[in-house]
Amino acid sequence: MRDASVEHLAPVTYLPWVADEGSSGSTVDEPGRGRPARGAGVERDTRARRHPRSNDDAAPSPDETGLERDERIDRLVVSRLRRSALSIAEVRSVLVEHGLDEPEVESWIERYERYGYLDDARLAEQVVHNHGVRRGRGAGAILHELGRRGIDPTVARAAVDDLDPEAERENATAVAVRRARQLTGLDRATAERRLSAFLQRRGYSGEVVREAVTTALAADDS
Repeated sequence: MRDASVEHLAPVTYLPWVADEGSSGSTVDEPGRGRPARGAGVERDTRARRHPRSNDDAAPSPDETGLERDERIDRLVVSRLRRSALSIAEVRSVLVEHGLDEPEVESWIERYERYGYLDDARLAEQVVHNHGVRRGRGAGAILHELGRRGIDPTVARAAVDDLDPEAERENATAVAVRRARQLTGLDRATAERRLSAFLQRRGYSGEVVREAVTTALAADDS
């Protein structure tokens, strides 16, 4: 039964399959070729958080055991998850890069998903909010970003479909109004062409672009 205490973990505190320091040291959910030892959680990984590229997590020692390898890779993945949310595809790429075979990769991915470390649907919602609401980008640009991060197309489309069409129009208009201020002095046709191209590059549809350009240039004329 899934522990409700990790249901909404974003920044993780320790690996779910590693026993707490105060426990007897038993572990659960054995990974591919060994189990991370007690205390291998990110609470102790202060060097990885401070200098993620300068520690030994990414470089195995010549005499590394399977258990030590699992500890090292766990530290590496979790340190990255602490810095930012990752997609399943992004974590899978890290695991493959560090030598795990396909069965091991899938086993680790399944555990990360089960404990709430990986959730592509939740990540897609975050990307939609960050790129749509905060950065003023349209559905097309957001879908491209989700695809770049390896989000399943069905999951990506579902997240983008949740965008409020009216909110997207308002975002596009706000972006267009700000941009139009830089186009003063140009004739109307040139301003329309440049502003339309700018909004299209930000992923807005043709209909949204036309409405935003008309409103922005009308406001600029007044």
